[in-house]
Amino acid sequence: MIHGLNFDENDPNYKLIEIFKIIDYRESKQIMARNGLKPLSKVIPLVKTIFISLFFECDISFVVEELKNKSELREGLNFEAVLEAQEIYDRLSRVDPVKLENTVDSILNKLRNDYNRGRRIFIIDATPGDLNINFHGKKISKEKLADKDYAWGCGTSIGFYIGYKITLVLDYKTKMPVYFIVDRGSPNDTTMVSKILPILQRKIIIRKGDIILMDRGYYSYKNYKLALQKYHVIPLILTRSKFNKEKLKNMLNCPLHLFHAKSNLNKVKRAYKKLVDEFFENIDKRDKIKFHRGYI
Repeated sequence: MIHGLNFDENDPNYKLIEIFKIIDYRESKQIMARNGLKPLSKVIPLVKTIFISLFFECDISFVVEELKNKSELREGLNFEAVLEAQEIYDRLSRVDPVKLENTVDSILNKLRNDYNRGRRIFIIDATPGDLNINFHGKKISKEKLADKDYAWGCGTSIGFYIGYKITLVLDYKTKMPVYFIVDRGSPNDTTMVSKILPILQRKIIIRKGDIILMDRGYYSYKNYKLALQKYHVIPLILTRSKFNKEKLKNMLNCPLHLFHAKSNLNKVKRAYKKLVDEFFENIDKRDKIKFHRGYI
């Protein structure tokens, strides 16, 4: 059963208000226009509706009905207009996902205040972006979608759909998104770690020693190894029943590239060992990881 969206500014999810204030700034509107997202009278409520759908893990059509029926929700989230669900789906199907991604990330970048900070914890999570294209009764093949920006996908909560996969990276403490990425269809979550981590490192979002929480969809020995050895972050990915700690320990022996480090070798090896030890100490606390994951 899906509960209604009742406005409560003390609810952590209503940190969205801060994002929406940024979206309403003139500079943000200029970013949207520069990326070809027009008219703004339609784009702004569209982007806001998508964010609500992502944060509360509910369908766009449900969000639209809640906004239409609850004036306090519209006023609290500063909605000047509410688009019909079908109009949102239609507009999304025509939007270049790269332009949408660049726009949202430019806006999120304005929220950053992390240049002088200690260790941070992040959450990576994905949700299907169903365009609600009615394929029942008519066959829509993968080939017919080959030249589209969207594709067939499959989500555990909604089954097969046509659209995107939207991945959000959130700051665990503030519950604020720090990165947003859109992919055609539904690429496997296990492949997304190698795609997202270099971007987060390049944008100086993640730093050595940070912790990243992910659910079982991202589980693979390769992802544990990649995060620890290349990016030096602690990947607390929920494990599966066949998880073999000893096998992973053998894979996490000190990598050869550390021996070529210009800094003191012993210092580098100690830092790596400390990182791995902390990883194994925390990966055993599965219940605690689940608790953290439940904040999404």
